[in-house]
Amino acid sequence: MIKLSREIRFALTQDGDPTITNSWAGWPRTNRIVPQLMLRAVVRGTPEPDTGYVCNVKVLDDLLREIVVGSLIPDADSIQTGESMLQTVVKLAKQNWQSHAAIENISLHLSPYLYYTVSLETESMVSLTQQFEFSAAHRLHCEKFSDEQNRELFGKCNNPEGHGHNYVLEVTVASEKEKMTNNQVIALHEFESIVKREIVDRLDHKHLNRDIDYFANVNPSVENIAVAIWDWLKGKFGDTQLTNVKVYETPKTWAEYSGV
Repeated sequence: MIKLSREIRFALTQDGDPTITNSWAGWPRTNRIVPQLMLRAVVRGTPEPDTGYVCNVKVLDDLLREIVVGSLIPDADSIQTGESMLQTVVKLAKQNWQSHAAIENISLHLSPYLYYTVSLETESMVSLTQQFEFSAAHRLHCEKFSDEQNRELFGKCNNPEGHGHNYVLEVTVASEKEKMTNNQVIALHEFESIVKREIVDRLDHKHLNRDIDYFANVNPSVENIAVAIWDWLKGKFGDTQLTNVKVYETPKTWAEYSGV
């Protein structure tokens, strides 16, 4: 089984340029100050023997663009939230999809740092993912190892005074459509306030080994930081479920935890 992803970018305006000359940057496009959005669909299936395609991405591209031009842009004034817009996309995609490949999920990105996702297998759930940032120092060191073993295992990360990272945190929560209030997974200001209080204020500009009790006897690797953040956030969102935590230690290194 192979998964294939396709995304399109577009300006949410009826005054966009109708010609497609740079779909990478987005179409319809405009220089007006309007929402610039991105839709991504993930399909899965077995590649066809002759073409090697799970799905012809042009078919997927055409479907998403037709939904954007035919429904989202004309009805933009009546769409209240990202969640409601995404549900419209999912409904129309299911109605008009004709490939043998199955659409696994569709996500709507309101910015590079905030997006919503619906899985077509569990369509009753809508998820919200948002990024946060905090800066912290840590030292990777295990007391049961000798100093030499620690230096060999952790290298520069074993520096006695520690070292710092600008961590990027992605938190995903989800809600059943029937339980959403005002067609929202959770009120965005409430979601942000909880993560700021429980995580950012706790960790930002701290030395994890010295300032955070959790890491007094736990090595603050990015893996353990992800688990700690999950533990601090679990149960804090009311009826909205915490489903995933991802911590980027660097743009090239991240750890993800979903509670299991």
